[in-house]
Amino acid sequence: MKYPMKSILASLPPEKRKSDGTITTFILRPLSWPASWFFLALGFTPNMVTALSGLCCLVALFFSFTPYMTLHIAAVVLFFVFGILDCTDGNMARTIGKKNIYGGWVDAAGGYFAYFALIASMAASTNLPGQGKLVVPFLNTDLAAISKIPGIWIWIALLAVSANLMMRLYHQAFKNAELAAGIQQTPGKEKRFSEEIGITGYMPVLYAAGLFFKQLPWVLILYFAIYGLGFLATFYKIAKKIARR
Repeated sequence: MKYPMKSILASLPPEKRKSDGTITTFILRPLSWPASWFFLALGFTPNMVTALSGLCCLVALFFSFTPYMTLHIAAVVLFFVFGILDCTDGNMARTIGKKNIYGGWVDAAGGYFAYFALIASMAASTNLPGQGKLVVPFLNTDLAAISKIPGIWIWIALLAVSANLMMRLYHQAFKNAELAAGIQQTPGKEKRFSEEIGITGYMPVLYAAGLFFKQLPWVLILYFAIYGLGFLATFYKIAKKIARR
């Protein structure tokens, strides 16, 4: 069934528009409108598009384990495509006004896998020639002692992914507990920050920049620091709320 573009554009509520990060607002969301129209015209469901976005991440992850720079660049492009499709499935669900009880779970599961795939892909890309050295920008200083630790960037990526997923799971579990108790939550500044730095934000951009400038180790360290501190902050915030009650 075909839906007019006007209906698709009108489907985005103001609160969702405000929560979109910069990359989503100016790149991903505009590209998602024609994509939404196209998939709706083909008869796709939102969950089918979510599955397609997950496939993009899976293929991108596979590409990042190859020794070909061209395929690593293709992996970055596929992660951008994921971002477009991540907006598209939501547009479609709101346009057709059909809520699936498993839709939220499918979307969340796809997002978790996407974060894993992108960070793992960055770590795998450090195996390309010249990509695994921890060089101090502008000083051209190679911190060889760190760079030569076996599997160091895989470990950094693993810790970053673990911290990110645990932070999200802790937050979601606490949110569900409060909703069950009748306590409504309002999104804080953390939500917008997460959108800005995440997979539909600057993460694919930094992946591309890391590849181009051969600074992927610094990108991995950055996300390890962000998600590590984010997990600690989330744990402290939840523990503080529980102690008050």
